[in-house]
Amino acid sequence: MKRRIRIALVLLLSTAASGGAAPALRPLSAERAAELQQLLSRAIDARLREAAYRDVNVGIKILTIDGHHVLYQRDAEVPRIPASAIKVISSGVILSKFGADYRFETPLRTDGELRDGVLAGHLYLVGSGDPSLRLSHLQAAAGEVAAAGIRRIDGDLVYDLALLDEEKPRYPPNARHLYAPPAALTVNSNWIDLKLEDGPPPKLTPIPETSYARLDYRIRVSNSENPGKPPMTYREEPWGDHYTIRGTVTRWDKRYHYLRLCVSRPGLFAATLLKEALGDSGVELGGKLRPGPVPPGAKTLLVIRTDPLRDAIRILNQESNNVVAELLNKDLGAYFGSVPGTRAKGLAILRQFCREQIGLDAAELTLADASGLATANRISPAQFTQALNYFYRQAGMEFVETLAPQGHHPHARYPVPPEGMRLFVKSGTLPATGVNSSVGYILLDRTGEVFSFAVLVNRRHRGPMAYSGTYTNPITASIVRAISP
Repeated sequence: MKRRIRIALVLLLSTAASGGAAPALRPLSAERAAELQQLLSRAIDARLREAAYRDVNVGIKILTIDGHHVLYQRDAEVPRIPASAIKVISSGVILSKFGADYRFETPLRTDGELRDGVLAGHLYLVGSGDPSLRLSHLQAAAGEVAAAGIRRIDGDLVYDLALLDEEKPRYPPNARHLYAPPAALTVNSNWIDLKLEDGPPPKLTPIPETSYARLDYRIRVSNSENPGKPPMTYREEPWGDHYTIRGTVTRWDKRYHYLRLCVSRPGLFAATLLKEALGDSGVELGGKLRPGPVPPGAKTLLVIRTDPLRDAIRILNQESNNVVAELLNKDLGAYFGSVPGTRAKGLAILRQFCREQIGLDAAELTLADASGLATANRISPAQFTQALNYFYRQAGMEFVETLAPQGHHPHARYPVPPEGMRLFVKSGTLPATGVNSSVGYILLDRTGEVFSFAVLVNRRHRGPMAYSGTYTNPITASIVRAISP
């Protein structure tokens, strides 16, 4: 990985040295609009008469990108639970506020002096809310510290999380990665992957291998296509998290990345990884790891700069990364409100933008979080398409291509569009609740037509698990076939 670290020489070192361009837009004629309305009505209405849709509420809207023609709508004004599709709203507002080229900067500072390879003072890792910070960036930074002539740090490694408020995993002691807490220092999305070797006996190894994580597991491996969902819990220890994993691991668990753990204390996790990287680079830490503020007068040793924001937004949408969504929402609160950034401050900015810039009716929009995990979220298909059209007008393909292209999505099999059509989708799923959603764009390259669409399905009563696309994929397939050139 190319290292993107800007190094600032410090006075204290006195003794040591995408998917394609947008089609050319052409307004729809009244005749073409009427043709598409008839085709879509016939195809979607036939689909919704199937038995699978008898116990669900369905809201749909399909709109031309200029907003002049409604090609199909069904209960389009009724707010429903969107699940992760709400990330389209979050990500669009975040891009508009920060700008696609924005890069977060994570400084390493010190209050010490360097003499004969020894830094007499503390090292401070200062959180900036960077969603793209990876272990590789910390390793590169450790290499630069060593290259500056530092062989030993006599003080502590202090991690500063003051930019954002701190929280625990969403449903403790559940250790599933989806519930990892966002923090001013967020490394690898505050996830620990588990490498599985089938055995016998089966073996689990944390990735990255770090002293922060210790595993206690008793599992079996099955070739079943049904979810195994082995229970995974954590217990906080002074050095990190002790994880307990029990049960059966199936092919389903591997496919949907169920073997991935959340980190309960992101600051300690980041500091541990940096300490280990320093050690690998030949830099010894004499002190301890601890939280704390940076003192006045501390000098900047180096600054870690990662990828532009557009890359983080692509990960947010295409991988449906809850941590990135919640982290950037808190960043909104800190950078455009006040420190510390909080979920509430970020959501207030999201609501204000939706009301004042996009023109959404606040009475029909409920934002309880930025990731879609909250069942209190509500938005209508009409609001979705209005927002999608706004983001297209503002950023064009730069925003469109943050969504999953041409039906290729890690958690669902969308219909692959025919030649001449491009499909960009963001899905949302709350399986136990029976929530499926699918929103995005359809582009016809030969005709220059662009459409936004939103399909929101909420089950009325308890029922079987509705995994990603259970209800929405057949509807999306009908839309694609009806519009196909």
